Amino acid sequence: MSATDRRTPGEWLQLLVGGAIVSAMFYPAVWMVLSSFKTNREMFKNPFGLPRDWLWSNFSAAWDKGGLGGLYLNSIIVTASAVTLTVCVATAAAFAFSRLAFPGRRWLFRLLLIGLLLPPPVVAIPLFAILRDMGLLNTLWALILSGSAWSLSLTIFIMHGYFNAIRPDMEEAAMLEGASIWQIFRDISVPMVWPSMLTLAIVNTINIWNELMFALLFVVDDEKRTLPVGLIRFFGRYSTDYAMVFAALTISTLPILALYFLLQRHVIAGLSATAMD
Repeated sequence: MSATDRRTPGEWLQLLVGGAIVSAMFYPAVWMVLSSFKTNREMFKNPFGLPRDWLWSNFSAAWDKGGLGGLYLNSIIVTASAVTLTVCVATAAAFAFSRLAFPGRRWLFRLLLIGLLLPPPVVAIPLFAILRDMGLLNTLWALILSGSAWSLSLTIFIMHGYFNAIRPDMEEAAMLEGASIWQIFRDISVPMVWPSMLTLAIVNTINIWNELMFALLFVVDDEKRTLPVGLIRFFGRYSTDYAMVFAALTISTLPILALYFLLQRHVIAGLSATAMD
């Protein structure tokens, strides 16, 4: 190792502090997973140690008693549909705000950004009334449309920044060649912002997967509930069986963690795209 490759004491201190912060943030998830393999008695006797016997039966019991299969399916349908709708509409809208000149563009964009300032409880009652009048209450469409609408302002705002960071040279050249706006958007613009679209898809997946308030208000049938609501009911029924509760939490959390770690390089690439430009 050359002298230029050696870390300074300040760099080692930064690594140490960063490692401590990451450990403090990640350890609760590790503790939850380890606790899901223990018995209730072992959790109190040895809360921070490894399980003496790895009880995989806790997971099967939580899956069966909590009806997690149906909850999982509903959450997957709602999340996949809402994220797809959000990213597609937001990308098209951000392209229009960034590349097209039309009357009232700036005012419409500013009006859209008001959605970033409104907390969910403010729009809950108006959304409930709208969905009731549309006949969508107590359906998965109520969660898909509300989740997508709530994520749209932030997604358009971020995608607008990505489009502004990209030079329009290729798009202008395609327009001179006679390409239509739709062809430019589909064949040139979308491939250039694809990493950003994937980044926002992952971020919105995490938010919509964990959404609770709309799911509590707009759906009442147990067969149509999503995973967060099902976990609350599960905890209320088996609040003293901590091992099974932690097993249910692990089942609901690990897929999102796995998705993030699997696609984290795309997330980092998408978040750094604007800064690089």
